[in-house]
Amino acid sequence: MGKCPPESVQDGGGGGKLATVIAGVGKYVPETVVSSKLVAERADLWGKLKLPSGALERLTGVKERRYALDGEASSDMAARASEVALQRAGVRPGEIDTLIFAAASHDITEPATANILQDKLGARSAHVMDVKNACNSFLNAMDLMDSLIRTGRCKTGLVASGEVLSRCINWEINSLKEFELGIAALTLGDGGGAVVLKAAEDAGRGILNSEFMSDGSSWELATIKAGGTKYMLDNAVAYFVSHSAELSKLALRHVPPLIKAVLGKTGWQIGNLDLVIPHQVTGRIIAKIAKVIKLPLDKVMITLDRYGNTAAASIPIALAEAVESGRIGKGSRVMLVGGASGFSAGAITLVL
Repeated sequence: MGKCPPESVQDGGGGGKLATVIAGVGKYVPETVVSSKLVAERADLWGKLKLPSGALERLTGVKERRYALDGEASSDMAARASEVALQRAGVRPGEIDTLIFAAASHDITEPATANILQDKLGARSAHVMDVKNACNSFLNAMDLMDSLIRTGRCKTGLVASGEVLSRCINWEINSLKEFELGIAALTLGDGGGAVVLKAAEDAGRGILNSEFMSDGSSWELATIKAGGTKYMLDNAVAYFVSHSAELSKLALRHVPPLIKAVLGKTGWQIGNLDLVIPHQVTGRIIAKIAKVIKLPLDKVMITLDRYGNTAAASIPIALAEAVESGRIGKGSRVMLVGGASGFSAGAITLVL
């Protein structure tokens, strides 16, 4: 269990209000680079559907993505990213009070992948758990960790996401209808991202506000049905399928007002933001949402062209890359925002 004396955490050690600050970020992407040209060739999109060369990249904005090696699992992606984040934060694994693994994919059905990650990192003092909400898993885990820290139940937390999604692709696409349902899977990539969060006396930094919504009536729009009690070992539904056009409509309906709501809570306007880090789905939907909220695209962090859609890992990967490139730093005003199958959406405002 995490070791967090409430008297030393709730008041930040100096009588002030607690804040949850980002102490370190990290990312990991596998070495194997797979271009959209290679993906199209493997799925034989020209031979079966007569889709012209370059169509997949033009439709999605994804030039390439990374695929894990055989034997690499979601926890491996998360562990590599976590090691980087911990080193940058100056935190030893044994100092972690709470560890949350947050991803759409997982290593095995039981136990929670967080236990496997804990073992790989040597974080033996940590209380661990999984948070699973498709591509919004990371945002939900950040929100939960923020609550634990603000209420004095955690002093040092690790939120890590690791995704191996390349094994959820159905390469047998034989019709335009199947292509419509399978194109989202063809954008998937593997990788991991992690954030170390610490309790600190509130000085205007850290996580400021969050806003979330869910619409469970739309759960069937994007699924991997196998692996649960409904379709335990049914390989026919072991692949990712998505009604992408319908999901895009839901994102356009729900994400812009959610962004406005969290900005209102924070007391910010769009112009106050230094960078928006969205879930990396397709270039088109990111551009459409940016247009609706009047956000210049030069204030949007884009990684999908290089890494594809890495599900819940996409936001921490992009956050780490933004820090590594110097695009944001201490004092930067940032918004993390995502939409996910289910349907759900979430947004978090923070100051680095």
